[in-house]
Amino acid sequence: MSGTPYPSFVDAPWTDAYVRLANHCSTCATCTTVDKEGVNLALPCATADQLNEEYRQARRARTAPASPPPDSPDSQGIEIATGAFDRPC
Repeated sequence: MSGTPYPSFVDAPWTDAYVRLANHCSTCATCTTVDKEGVNLALPCATADQLNEEYRQARRARTAPASPPPDSPDSQGIEIATGAFDRPC
């Protein structure tokens, strides 16, 4: 986890994936199957597995920090080389 708190759950980038997973798991006949005593049987569900993987990936996703505008004090004197370096070894 990045350690960066979000102002609220709704603002988190993974919210949509979590809501899809929660909606599926609370309404799917396979996911909600219970035994005589009411214990969930945790039956395998391909849809739940796929939604869980999407949620996992959304939680792991990192957004690249935006580059500072060219006139920003944070960008002064910074040049990024893109080609081969022309310096002796």
